[in-house]
Amino acid sequence: MDRNELGKRLRGAFVALITPFDAQDDVDHVALGHNTRWMLAHGLDGILLLGSTGEQVHLSEFERAVVLEVGRQHIPADRVMIAGAGLAGTRQTIAETKQAALAGADVALVVTPSYYQKAMNAANLINHYRAVADASPIPIMLYSVPPIINVTLPAEAVAALVGHPNIIGMKNSGSDPQMAGLYREATAAHDFIILGGSAHAAPGFLLTGLVDGVILAAANVLPEAAASLVQAARAGDVL
Repeated sequence: MDRNELGKRLRGAFVALITPFDAQDDVDHVALGHNTRWMLAHGLDGILLLGSTGEQVHLSEFERAVVLEVGRQHIPADRVMIAGAGLAGTRQTIAETKQAALAGADVALVVTPSYYQKAMNAANLINHYRAVADASPIPIMLYSVPPIINVTLPAEAVAALVGHPNIIGMKNSGSDPQMAGLYREATAAHDFIILGGSAHAAPGFLLTGLVDGVILAAANVLPEAAASLVQAARAGDVL
């Protein structure tokens, strides 16, 4: 999928898919395939595999590879496959984006590192994301999820990264409208996609133009609602 087409398709509704396990505590291939097909049949534009809801941080390297391989088998080429690829260090994250590319992912979603929280200032985050974007074979999206990891991606870092040719956008899973506004202001002059990750904040963010689409955990049970939410926002339907 070329970048222009990818950019168009990312402005939609996505599910942060769970990772199912069987009774033997292995990734359930059948259930993963079924869930993926079911989500796409209910109007979603694509799937995020190995996001926060997919428990990427709890899976082994082998399990992460299995999830991506099985997922791609059930995600057709005209739907977007996003792979959670952010790990604790820059080298590991680069390796993970390369694995995601080999598995057929269209985009790598890279969460802010968080183990050394006091060191996660704008300068260090900019250096991390630039290194990952320089080395990744596929476009990356920045990922700020402060409710889970207690690190907020600073707007100044987004402003510094927005012009990188291999950074296509970001996922903002925060619910602070002021921060969402700063992200939009920092990226307004660029073709940069912002997706909302908070189900609570998503309706307001969509209607006010602070996000272009959504990636929601809630879509695991309400995929049609997530798709309808984006469609309604596009139509300006607030009822």
